[in-house]
Amino acid sequence: MFAGSLFERVWIGLLTAMGIGVLLLEAYLIFLPQAAAIDLQTSAIITICGDGVVSTEEVCDLGAGNNLGTYGSSTTLRVCAADCVSFGPYCGDNILQVRFSEQCDDGNHTNGDLCSATCQSETAVPPSNPGSPTVGSIPNLPGGQPGTIPSANETKVVMRGKAYPNADVRVLVDGKEFGTTRADSKANFIYTTNQVTPGITTFGFSAKDSRGVDSLTTAFVFEVVQSAVTTIANILIPPTISASAVEIPRGDFLTLQGQTVPDVKVFADVFAGKKTSFSAESDQAGLWVLQVDTGSLSEGMNTAKALFELSIEASSGYGRSVGFFVGAGSPGGTGSADVNDDGKVNLVDFSIFLISWGKTDARYDFNKDGTVNLGDFSIMLFNWTG
Repeated sequence: MFAGSLFERVWIGLLTAMGIGVLLLEAYLIFLPQAAAIDLQTSAIITICGDGVVSTEEVCDLGAGNNLGTYGSSTTLRVCAADCVSFGPYCGDNILQVRFSEQCDDGNHTNGDLCSATCQSETAVPPSNPGSPTVGSIPNLPGGQPGTIPSANETKVVMRGKAYPNADVRVLVDGKEFGTTRADSKANFIYTTNQVTPGITTFGFSAKDSRGVDSLTTAFVFEVVQSAVTTIANILIPPTISASAVEIPRGDFLTLQGQTVPDVKVFADVFAGKKTSFSAESDQAGLWVLQVDTGSLSEGMNTAKALFELSIEASSGYGRSVGFFVGAGSPGGTGSADVNDDGKVNLVDFSIFLISWGKTDARYDFNKDGTVNLGDFSIMLFNWTG
């Protein structure tokens, strides 16, 4: 849980509500130094192919410079491929590797069954079939071409996660748009690049839902390791959210809705001095809807934000927040959030406002409850012009 200073929490809250892409593990930028595998609070997993540790997303890892994907003359001598998610070709993989002088391959490593332990025919050499799609191929090697073995010295980053069904996912590197990839009907996406310079790098991910609502940008800062494949898995872009009204009488029903991963549980939390939680299930298109009885909410400014739960162990962070006013009157009837009277509510007003945080300064106590607090901050956000 983020435990920064009050200033940091309020500042990041403002940037979040404004839609400025800062990293959120609740609302904080993560720095991940080089490591074998790290499980984040947002369930993202980072693995380094070449560190010699077989991590969650890997099936093998022989260490730096050893994941060559070369041919192995037996099951025990097979060699890990350069991506650490598969092995190179080997005798015993049930694929005839003519280019490695195999005469047969029956999927085992024993003698006396017409195919020897070294994949040589124990009777007659079977005719080769150059037209067979398995001849000389490398099994389960994404992006590999038949007859080729990827370089074990390539610096590559592989990013996998979940966004919204059929959505275009924007990938940012160090704050600049770097590329896009499309999520499938289940909201899964993958993006691979070898065009990133090794070193500390910020990767950001965002998407637009089917209604045109932008997600919050989820970002990670970590070290891209030279001559290794760095994999970021379980990138979970938070749900989008919108409200059916910006002002609503207390006791009426308000609709909160958005889009996320299909068939997951969505938790929408409403804040106004206290937290009130609601939940819904997304449908096959990832759409979710909540009818909120505002009689259960506090009068005045409220903000709502949502996350989704993929499993008991994995959930996204909160997405972008939405504000609405509950009760008679409106934020316009309170003290003016334009504290410097320049006709705008922007960072200048926010900076002045923070000086009186927690005090009884009537100039910045917009809701007149006796204290400059989150209620007043919500009103400032409601009136924000930028």
